[in-house]
Amino acid sequence: MHVKDMQYDFLEELENKIEEILKNKDRVLVSVVGKGGTGKSFFGKYLRNRGLGKFSRRVIAVIDDRLMKLDFLFYFQRRIKIPRKGIDELQPFMKKMPKRKKIIFFMNATPSERITQTDILLKLSTDEETRRQRLHQRYGSNNPETLKRILNADEISEYHITYSYFLEASV
Repeated sequence: MHVKDMQYDFLEELENKIEEILKNKDRVLVSVVGKGGTGKSFFGKYLRNRGLGKFSRRVIAVIDDRLMKLDFLFYFQRRIKIPRKGIDELQPFMKKMPKRKKIIFFMNATPSERITQTDILLKLSTDEETRRQRLHQRYGSNNPETLKRILNADEISEYHITYSYFLEASV
């Protein structure tokens, strides 16, 4: 399935929450969480390519774990990779981010290792069989230890960060 074909039922609610927050703040941070294989990175790619409703992709930045891609010139993207060194509230990324980026999506299964607060906490989930298939496709026999570790990871019920809004979606 291609990103262009994806349909997400929760996008309108997410768009409304972001619009509400932007009335009082210059930027919105959306932390996207979920177990490995639930579609966090795929959703990030969707946002980078299509934007979010009335919000153009030009005002959206996606930080996927330790990596952020920014448009550079017309057709090129610049990859910015910043390793995690504890809680930094994403400041190393913010320093390199253009001012036009008003909506920041942070994709991470354990966001509390890097941030303490977010405006919106969006939890993605999927049925276990689909999740397992995605992980087998991603890691397969190339990295069996990583595959085993991710498959056996427990569901995180508390993310230990503060947030104004919580949304949950099944993808």
